Amino acid sequence: MGSICLRTYLEPELARKVSKLAARQGRSDSAFIAAAVRAMLASGEEGPARAAGDSLRRQIGRIENELLRISGEQAMQRELFLTYVQVWLEHNPPLDEAITESLAASADARLDRFMDLAAITLSRGGAAHLHSLTDDPADAETEEASS
Repeated sequence: MGSICLRTYLEPELARKVSKLAARQGRSDSAFIAAAVRAMLASGEEGPARAAGDSLRRQIGRIENELLRISGEQAMQRELFLTYVQVWLEHNPPLDEAITESLAASADARLDRFMDLAAITLSRGGAAHLHSLTDDPADAETEEASS
């Protein structure tokens, strides 16, 4: 369904209310006004309930599309991670039996450090790796020591 440009002139206060309500609903001003016009036209024919139902169906459709996009991105991230692990395992040499025990202890210590870093990252909202790219490493060490 195509759209045409239709100019509307609103009082400044009404325009602010429209913008505020549209932003709260995550919609553009134009989409909000179009929904209001649909509701007004429907109220004369079949009532506001139908207009509200149509609006809800459109919102549910947008949410479904967003969920499909997110699930597709998650599937792609999962596949990329599994590919990385597969390549990493293929290119690592086998462990020497003489040092297996010390390597296991080292792996346990590295896992503990990783879990600590993951906890710090999640407590900061998940963006600690981005901050570490711009922060001074000495500042990060003193911050972690004070935690």
